[in-house]
Amino acid sequence: MGWNVNSIELGSFNDELMAFVITCLFCGAISKEELNTWCVQVLSLNKAPIFLYDLMDFHDEIFKVYKVIGYVPHWEHSEDNEYALYGIAVRRGFEPYDMPLTPNEALAHLEALPDIESAFREVFAFIKL
Repeated sequence: MGWNVNSIELGSFNDELMAFVITCLFCGAISKEELNTWCVQVLSLNKAPIFLYDLMDFHDEIFKVYKVIGYVPHWEHSEDNEYALYGIAVRRGFEPYDMPLTPNEALAHLEALPDIESAFREVFAFIKL
């Protein structure tokens, strides 16, 4: 299934938004510190869950993020969408650990999927690409 920016309600916290943010973290498109910043900002949204307070100070290994949240949020996306997020990491000068494609391939996926970059810019407006 393809990415649908409109499926994420940006004025209200939702499962798909949280899953997108976590996928960005796992792909290296954002750092743990940027996750912390995002949590502070998203606390003002409708339906913001209490676990965001704990994520504001999250500095553990990233795989432990689900323990803080208490479940695994779901974002329906394709492998290409994920590869485009690696492209954002590469563009930002990050070198994701164990990236499943080359930096040039990641950038090509990002170029082919401009909706991913648009969603990233909207969700993480405080990050300059």
